Amino acid sequence: MNSDAETPSENDLSFWNDRHLEFRVLILGRANAGKTTILERLTGAAMHEAEVSRDGETLVGQTVKGQIDRGLHNIDDEIRFRSRPGFVFHDSRGVEAGSATELSTVQRFVEKRSSAATDLRRQLHVIWMCLPLDDSRELFETERDIFLQLKDMAPLVVVFTKHDGAVSKETSQILMDFPENTRNRSGRKEARKKAEIKVFNRVKELEGELRGLGLADSTTAFLTTSGMEVPTGDAEKSCQELIDLTEACLTGPRIKTLLSMVWGHNLLKHGFWCLYWTILRRGA
Repeated sequence: MNSDAETPSENDLSFWNDRHLEFRVLILGRANAGKTTILERLTGAAMHEAEVSRDGETLVGQTVKGQIDRGLHNIDDEIRFRSRPGFVFHDSRGVEAGSATELSTVQRFVEKRSSAATDLRRQLHVIWMCLPLDDSRELFETERDIFLQLKDMAPLVVVFTKHDGAVSKETSQILMDFPENTRNRSGRKEARKKAEIKVFNRVKELEGELRGLGLADSTTAFLTTSGMEVPTGDAEKSCQELIDLTEACLTGPRIKTLLSMVWGHNLLKHGFWCLYWTILRRGA
């Protein structure tokens, strides 16, 4: 059994000097929801470079590529990337399958790692729920169940993925209703504008439905991503926005400090929080 000296509290400055601080994310979504793409852009690495561990032991030969979007992982498996060593990702099995067992597995996992159940080192810090815009126009019943189950249990960022694919698909459908002699460059431009409006309205409808389920407080945020398939400036911007929205959903300065230190891009904010904790500790 570990002593207090072996497991320092997050109030102890030695905790924040630990080079192995970790920020824990549960990423959910149906098959082909774009989870793999988000992780690859965020970490700047390919999925086959990820390391998977279970109960502290690395799973030798574990292949991650292509599995996370099909939900083949044990939810307790920890997925890490050498390029972003401070992040620990967890994935669930197929959300769209509708299995009561899988839904209860997700719920038990979140309960076990909630802020009330464990310390900052082991707790789940945020859930990213991916909903692809180029697939179904509506939420799956299992997705509604998950939102209802997880409401208020952890900070949540809902990521509407594949916006560009949805616009392209809508554009093609709209063009089919145009007379053949108007399907020129200007016709395609008009069709794309209409498609962008339709996809925008769909996002707002989905947001409204989710807010109707009770997801409307400061611990919930919504993000729409586009052009994430390749590493571009827009993809990098979306990743930064995902981190910013995640931080905004977090409750309390300790977890915000942790994310700032793990992400490591906002050095000014990092320095502010370190100063905050130093003053707090001295005043204790």
